[in-house]
Amino acid sequence: MDHDKSKRLPPSYYTLLEASQEKETTSTKILAQYLDRSPATVRTQFQRIMEFLDVSSRYGALREAEKRGLIRRNKRATSAHHQENRSSL
Repeated sequence: MDHDKSKRLPPSYYTLLEASQEKETTSTKILAQYLDRSPATVRTQFQRIMEFLDVSSRYGALREAEKRGLIRRNKRATSAHHQENRSSL
């Protein structure tokens, strides 16, 4: 895969990252069913995403994609975190 960082990932890869956030999993089986893709496609897409972002894990890919602004932070996880912080005050 071309590692030129100025290039973008295909839209289907962003969909995979966003679905992984929404479902709070990186499970091939769960994401393949949810996105109606074959498990082999999900594995290949995650591998290419990891190569593109220069990370060694699926969770690392999610964190790096958020950090770079490629996907939005999971709204539910963010709001739950804020609620926890408020209740501990």
